[in-house]
Amino acid sequence: MEIVVIAPVLPFDPRDGHRLAVLSDLFAILDNRLSLGLIAFTHGGEKDTISPLCPQKRIEARTGGFAGRFVRGLFAGVPPSAERLYGARARREVLDALLAWKPRIVIIDDSLVAGYVPLIREILPKAKVVLRSHNVMHDVRLEQLRRTKGLTKPAIQFDCEKYIAFERKAVESCDAHWAITEADAARMNEIYHRPASCLSVSLPLEKYEALLPEQGRSNAFVHVGTIDFRRRSDLSQFLGESWPKVLKADSSATLTLAGSVHGKPIAARNVNYSGRVTCDADVYRLGRFALNFQSSTGGVKLKTLTSLAAGRALVSTVQGVEGLSIKPGCHYWEIDSFMLSPHLKDMLRDPGASRSTADAGRQYVAANHSRVAISSQFSKLLEAI
Repeated sequence: MEIVVIAPVLPFDPRDGHRLAVLSDLFAILDNRLSLGLIAFTHGGEKDTISPLCPQKRIEARTGGFAGRFVRGLFAGVPPSAERLYGARARREVLDALLAWKPRIVIIDDSLVAGYVPLIREILPKAKVVLRSHNVMHDVRLEQLRRTKGLTKPAIQFDCEKYIAFERKAVESCDAHWAITEADAARMNEIYHRPASCLSVSLPLEKYEALLPEQGRSNAFVHVGTIDFRRRSDLSQFLGESWPKVLKADSSATLTLAGSVHGKPIAARNVNYSGRVTCDADVYRLGRFALNFQSSTGGVKLKTLTSLAAGRALVSTVQGVEGLSIKPGCHYWEIDSFMLSPHLKDMLRDPGASRSTADAGRQYVAANHSRVAISSQFSKLLEAI
């Protein structure tokens, strides 16, 4: 076996951005005609929505509430939020798979599973170990801590500090580090003073080819993605400040939010929550505009890329396009400028007004996030190890 990937999620049910990014990594390896084995953790009753691509070892992650994970994390020497991946059975199964496959390269596909690096060094001393990061967790966890209030804050602070130390050790102990954007690579270098390269993500472009920019209601907006602890406050701010401007321009405009919501949905006029969907293309077909209101930095914005691939006219914050070489007024509209435009009413009524923006965005994704493009990126990074 040439390469083994260890991932904290199962990519064959790519229902979120994390899984889609891991799946992209598998395609990049296989498209370079390299033999591949996958060690992946599963969480509950997951079912494959695409065919498994390679030999694999699936390990069921431990379950339980935060209190139990916190106590186990204290004794396991890992962040409580990661301990579910480090039970005795999990360690044994990871060990057995690595001994059976004996890869020359092991890709740690997310710092969550970087606790297995010492095991890899022990049993496969000649193997190269690559850290593949999907976000700058140092910044994500500090942001979570800033937003946490109440009695749980000391426990969250402990977990955040352990996780940041975990990420640092992962960066320092691996032979190479591939971040998901150039911006993340620069930020990781700034924090940990270790060089990082960029490996972006490919999208299943064929999934969106049948979608036409003019499909969907001309005054309908869609957003595909989980509303988690960070996005929830971003959504609340958008619905309070920006959405009324859209309704003032067109009282029949709608917003559909697809994906899981942490906590109760935030009620607002003409806003619908569809919950988790099987196919995001079905959501994009509803409206001509895609929306990204996030204010947090770091990581690649997969909801932005899928919106562009689907031929939607993207309306986004600056943070929502961070790490991508796209320009406002060409590939997307910056959210504040869009809302304050004197032509907002006309744009919502005229199906042709957004066509050039949608076409430019789609062309960008096709050129930079196809499987061919990411396979080429991967090949060059592999040569540098």
